[in-house]
Parts: sequence; C-alpha cells; structure tokens
Amino acid sequence: MVSLFKFSRSSQCFFCLRRSTGIDVAGVGSIFNRQVRGKKKSARQPVTVKIRLLEDLKGFGRKGAIIPVAAGRMRNIYYPQQKAEYVTQAELRALKKKDVIIERDFSFGIDQESLAKVEDREEVVDIETRLLPPKQATEIISTLLPPKLVFYRSPIPDPESEAKPSESPGRSINAVGGNIGLQSQDKLVNKTTRIFGSVTTTDIADSIKAMLAQNELGRRVVLGAEAISTVKRSENDTGVEVDRLKALGEFDIDIRIKGGDAVRRAVSVRAQDERKS
Repeated sequence: MVSLFKFSRSSQCFFCLRRSTGIDVAGVGSIFNRQVRGKKKSARQPVTVKIRLLEDLKGFGRKGAIIPVAAGRMRNIYYPQQKAEYVTQAELRALKKKDVIIERDFSFGIDQESLAKVEDREEVVDIETRLLPPKQATEIISTLLPPKLVFYRSPIPDPESEAKPSESPGRSINAVGGNIGLQSQDKLVNKTTRIFGSVTTTDIADSIKAMLAQNELGRRVVLGAEAISTVKRSENDTGVEVDRLKALGEFDIDIRIKGGDAVRRAVSVRAQDERKS
C-alpha cells in the first residue's frame, strides 16, 4: 500500500521519476528548460534633466530659474557643489499646466559690449570672404595663371615596340609586292602614348586653386572641377575625354566661372622621367 501511494504521487524531480518509472525524461526536461527571450529594456537615458538654480550662473540663468542641463553636468558638478537642485515630476506637471517655458538663458551675465564686438568681427569676416563677381574672378584667373600647366605621369609601355626592338623604325617591307619602302614618320610622331592615371579636371582644378591661393584676391575665387572643360585640337585626338586627359602631349582647357568668360590655357602632360632630369 505504501509503495502504491508512492508511485501514485507525482514527483517534482526528474531524477526521481527516472529511478521510479525507468523512463528517460531527458527529452522531456529539455522542453521545460527551454530559454525564453524577453523584451530588452531600453538602456537609453534622458539626455537632459530639469533643475532649479540655487545661485546665479553665467550663461545659464539667475537664481530660482528652472532650466534644462545635461544629466552629467548636474550629477557631477552642480548637485555636489549645491549650485542647483532637481525638479520633481509634480512640479514639472504644474509648470506644464501654466505653459511655463523651460529654457536656458545663454546671454545671462555676459557683457553686451563683448557680444557686440564679436558680432562686428563676424560681420567683417563675412564681408572679406564674400564671393567675387564673375568678371573680377575671371580677370584674376587670367592674370595669375601661367600660359601652360604641367603635369607628370608614367607612360604605359607600347607592346608592339617591345616585341620588335631590332626592327628599324624608318623602313618596312611590303609583304604583297616584296618592295622596301619608307614607313610613314607622321604615324610615329602622332601616335598616342597612354599614361597610368589620367589627368582629371579635378586634378587641374586643385592645381589652379593652389596657384591662386598664393594671392590675397586669388584665395577668394571659388573654383571646382565643373568649371574646367577639355578642348580637342583635332578629331583624331584620342587622348582627350570630357573630364580627363589620358595620354602624353599638349592639350587645351577652358576655365569658365559661372557668369564669366572662358579663359583658355594649355596643359602639358609629360613623362615622369622628365621631372627627374
């Protein structure tokens, strides 16, 4: 009778159930031991707190004023030094009903003459940095820039010339007629030599701004890559694209400030070895 009573009672321990019944309850236990994720509580704290000043504070407000300040400033400075006290939620609700505006007085305790001097100084700086008229900016560019801008790039080796180093460039053999004739020298001269890293309009604009920065009026000229445009000297000029130069040689560009006339300058792209020499 005792053993039957013990068997009829449900044990709360899985190990006891295993011993008494011989059933493996490991799988059943895994169901009850499943972890359930709850909603994470937001760790974000309020950025500011409302306080009541216990003394006059320059740039914040007079004694008794209620202002918002950073929580760290109140916790670490004002409250330990007894310069302010926290405002309770009941007081805030009462102030809200009265439509009281809680804000900091930035001008409290600051000399008005000093503020006037700062405003005058800012106005003078603003006048000095005001943009130049397009006509005047165009004249400054035309006066300060040299006739030619020089850039250096590394040329890309020609695979054809490397494949036939022993062949004479001045003569060629006609395979059909077997006649020996002179090769066209113009093709050798006009052959485009590609470069590693093209010269973009941004590169040209940066170079021009560096030259203008050496002059007081030149520093006031606002110039960007959109003001630079390349000019093709001929239809066969394959080293020129809309916004970049991709070969060694002499090229033309137009510099046009919005509302002004174009200023033409030459750009010379030379091999990197020429700079060392």
